[in-house]
Amino acid sequence: MKFLEILKQNEVLKKEFSNIEKIEFIVLSNISVNQFSPILEFELRSSGVNASVRIGDYDNLLQISEKIDNELPIIFWELSNLKESFVYEIELYSEEEIQNFIDKTIQELLMLFKNLKNSKQVYFNKFSHLVFSNSILKKSNFENFVTKINNFLNDNLPNNFLIIDIDKVIARLGINRVINFRNFYQSKSFYRIEFFETYSSFIAPSILSLLGRSKKALIFDCDNTLWNGIVGEDGLDGIELSDTSRKGIFFKEVQMIAKALSKRGVILGICSKNNENDVNDVFLFRKDMQLLSSEIVIKKINWENKSKNIALIATELNIGLDSIVFIDDSSFEIEMIKNNLPSIRTMQVPADLSTYPNNLIEISNLFYTSSILCEDVERTKMYKQNIERLDTKAKFNNLEEYIASLEIKLEISNKSLNSIERIAQLTQKTNQFNLTNIRYSTNDIIRLFDLDNYDIISINVSDKFGDSGLTGVCIIEYFEEIAVIESFLMSCRILGRNIENVFLFEILKYIYKKEKLNVISYYNKTNKNFQTECFFEKNNFMILDNQESFKKYMIYLSENILSINHFNYISTIWKKE
Repeated sequence: MKFLEILKQNEVLKKEFSNIEKIEFIVLSNISVNQFSPILEFELRSSGVNASVRIGDYDNLLQISEKIDNELPIIFWELSNLKESFVYEIELYSEEEIQNFIDKTIQELLMLFKNLKNSKQVYFNKFSHLVFSNSILKKSNFENFVTKINNFLNDNLPNNFLIIDIDKVIARLGINRVINFRNFYQSKSFYRIEFFETYSSFIAPSILSLLGRSKKALIFDCDNTLWNGIVGEDGLDGIELSDTSRKGIFFKEVQMIAKALSKRGVILGICSKNNENDVNDVFLFRKDMQLLSSEIVIKKINWENKSKNIALIATELNIGLDSIVFIDDSSFEIEMIKNNLPSIRTMQVPADLSTYPNNLIEISNLFYTSSILCEDVERTKMYKQNIERLDTKAKFNNLEEYIASLEIKLEISNKSLNSIERIAQLTQKTNQFNLTNIRYSTNDIIRLFDLDNYDIISINVSDKFGDSGLTGVCIIEYFEEIAVIESFLMSCRILGRNIENVFLFEILKYIYKKEKLNVISYYNKTNKNFQTECFFEKNNFMILDNQESFKKYMIYLSENILSINHFNYISTIWKKE
């Protein structure tokens, strides 16, 4: 898309998003990057985020970093522009002079780290010498200088800094499509429009993840999607899915990519118009099948409309349609999904099969997560356990009898040091049962852990089917006589079992013991958390303020309110840290 078209479309989206909360960014740089602002805004607005990108004053990076409040910083710090002609002049420097520049740069980095220590997340470009690496055989002084600064960066990086490997962006495009040397010398405008477009798409998944918008489930068709050929026509031995055939190798690699995504916590599913026995036989008898049946969380294999089946998948997994990516070889099926379920991201198997694995790698960025935790590794098993629970539920006419049969156990912790990353991840991923929709980075949680007037209470849930892991968080701020529930959220995997009510009841008892009798709570409405709108009201909170997209509540705690436990069929224990 040409730059003028991006500007035009960005203004259209800006008007559409006028009533949606802004997510504000600030770009700090020692080069001119003014064209970056509308390009990143367009990239993020196209994904449903009302982004506002402000460009800081040119070459005033450290001073501006002192004054940042709620904006998310993106930093373009080019070592090639430390001074005029630096990349060539450094070749004439003595070792002592080079070391002086290294020491000065390190001190400035330490100052930047200090200034931005409270930022939710900082996007920092790894220093690059790629544009000026002209010698094939010998490293230049500039290359060595950049390497030493990067080594310091790797060893001293604050936990709220996310390093962007800018060399990957440059490699994708090639130097001639990245750099405009004439503009660099004339106006210190180093990068071309095409670079900013690629860079924006490169960092967007990490931003979407931080804002709770990363994808969760990858759903495949089968014929000509997981393997080459049609199993119902070509037979079990006629389909190709291994490196023993010219086309089969591409499908083998696709399955290996999907398998790796499963290990990172991505939910894998199948939605295919097929005979179920034919598909099951592929998993059972084709030994060259990379994916295992046990790695597929959910299957809809029938001759029903695929839109209907995918909607059922979302319902049964208890995730939003916009959390799903669907892959199919048929342009008809892809268009039908786009028309009927437009919030689902689709990918069509390319005609040139050699590009299929790489295309899947590209789209897998939509499942970005900053770290892989034990809950991610076990997610497939946890969702399969949930399906078993649903099957069991159908055998009961009484909800309480069903819940009692599960033998649920809650382990409750306060400021569990081993759970900081998982707590932050849960605030970023949870959309449906999230009362205030506040997102916290790992750095935010670490900062709150150090504050005496905050409690961060989490629960681990298990039952007779297995361990669901850390699946609930409540963040509480205390004032003199008041406790404020800043955030209350639960993973969708554990809903429908009264766990949310038990968790709140335990929290209120805990607050009461701290002699804070007045508890304030909030509900901020989003397009996904409507099911929680009356949660506090159902738990005896009084409405203080009732607006279209916001509610404020209060409850006055007393022995009378807290003396009756209506959920004694759920076992709770407070873990001592």
